[in-house]
Amino acid sequence: MTPNRKAIVTNKVKTWFSQPQNIILLLFGIVLTFSTVAPIVAIVQDTLKIHPGTIDQHLTGRVTGYTIVNYIDLFTSRLAKTNLWIPLLNTVILSVLTCIISILFGGLFAFLVTRTDMKFKKYLSSIFIFPYIMPQWTLAVVWQHMFYSNKVTGTSDGLLAAIFHIYFPSWWCQGVFPSAMVLGLHYAPFAYILIGGIFKNMDANLEEAATILDTPKWKIMFKVTLPMIMPAILSTILLVFGSAMGSYPVPHYLNLTTLST
Repeated sequence: MTPNRKAIVTNKVKTWFSQPQNIILLLFGIVLTFSTVAPIVAIVQDTLKIHPGTIDQHLTGRVTGYTIVNYIDLFTSRLAKTNLWIPLLNTVILSVLTCIISILFGGLFAFLVTRTDMKFKKYLSSIFIFPYIMPQWTLAVVWQHMFYSNKVTGTSDGLLAAIFHIYFPSWWCQGVFPSAMVLGLHYAPFAYILIGGIFKNMDANLEEAATILDTPKWKIMFKVTLPMIMPAILSTILLVFGSAMGSYPVPHYLNLTTLST
C-alpha cells in the first residue's frame, strides 16, 4: 500500500471512529456476534463429540473424541425416514401453510380496518392482537375442546360433539391442518401490524388514478396495491416461517410430528 493510500485509509478509519453512533454500533455488533455464534458453535461441537453411555459410544466403540457417526446414522439409518425426513417435511408444510393463513387473515383484516368504514375498528384492532398475546398451547387446547370427539379422536367429546353431535374428520382435528390454522391465527397479528402500517401510510393517489382510468378492481389490487405492500408481506413471511418452524406446543397438542416435537 502506497503512503498516500495508507493515509487515506487511516483518515477514513479515524473519521468513522470519531462518530459515537459508529462505536456503539460496533460494540453491539461484537456482543450480538458472540452471543449468537458461540451457542451455535457449542451445539455443533456437541453433535460431533462422543458421549459415554450413549449411541455414539456404541457405534464408534470409543468413549472420548470426535466423530461424524451421529450424522451418518441420522441420514442413513433405518429410522432416518421416521426421525428426520417425515418431521422435516411436516415442519416445512406447517410453516408454509402458517405463512399463507396469517398473511391472508391478517392482511384482509388490515385492509378492512384501514380502507373501509367498518364499525368498531378500534375495538376490533385491540381484540385482534389477543391471539398473539395468548400462549400457543391455549389456542391448541381451544381447538381440542371445540372439535375433538370420542368417536373420531378417541378422547372426550368437545363442545360441538357433546352439544350438537357434530363430528369432524380426523384431518380437521389432528395433524397439519389444525396446527397450521392455530399457528396462522396466532401469528396473524404480525401481518396485521406490518401490512396495516403500510396501508395507513401509503399514497392512495395511485389507486385513485387507476380507478379514474377505469381499471378493474382486481387489476388495481394486483398491479398497484400488492407491489406496494410486498415488503411487509416478505417481512411477515420471515417472522412467521421461522417462528412456526420452532413451534413445539401446537404440534404436540394436535398430534403432528415435527422437528421440534
